[in-house]
Amino acid sequence: MTRIYIYDHCPFCVRATMVAGYKKVPFQREVLLNDDEQTCFDLIGKKMLPVLQHGEQVIGESLDICQKLDEIGDAERVILPQTALAEQFSEAFSAAQPANWKLNFARVTRIGLPEFATDSARDYFRGKKEEMIGETFEEAFAKTDEYLPPVNQALANLPTLTLPSEREGRLSWDDVMIFPMLRSLTLVNGLEWPEPVRNYLNEVADLTRLDLYFDRAI
Repeated sequence: MTRIYIYDHCPFCVRATMVAGYKKVPFQREVLLNDDEQTCFDLIGKKMLPVLQHGEQVIGESLDICQKLDEIGDAERVILPQTALAEQFSEAFSAAQPANWKLNFARVTRIGLPEFATDSARDYFRGKKEEMIGETFEEAFAKTDEYLPPVNQALANLPTLTLPSEREGRLSWDDVMIFPMLRSLTLVNGLEWPEPVRNYLNEVADLTRLDLYFDRAI
């Protein structure tokens, strides 16, 4: 039995599940509560997800997990090589990253995800992330109008994202790096999504059998 331990909202975890979905790897999806430290320590000795358990092998780095899933998955479903696009994407988004975190963290515990099903899981996440962003979730949410413009600007300035339909329905390693971050932003109401970027999100989500958060955006 192959198991992938994840948080639904975690971009690093999405890397693993999107490769598994694309490569048609049968696996058990194990969503941990955000404050469940013990399971992580039992698996890999530290609090970190995703974790892949494949037979007797346990792997705890997202890209190492992706490589393993690529290896054991459908050989005909090739993942195209990484190009400079992923780095260009990161550069285009770098200035907006603090605003992105504040928009995302203030909302993600409120959309019904299983990793935040208990008060203690939500409190655990809040304690970590409020320290990281330097304000409470309530303060960050109240400043939505301040944080939307830099992220909208970053979305407008993204490099051209090639659609899977333009490359014979194949996933690329660029997608593995880019899609998870964009997916995280789909829970933010008020963002201005350029049509090509929304089309990219929808196509990659369909290709990898993942959902987006547009229907739950706050």
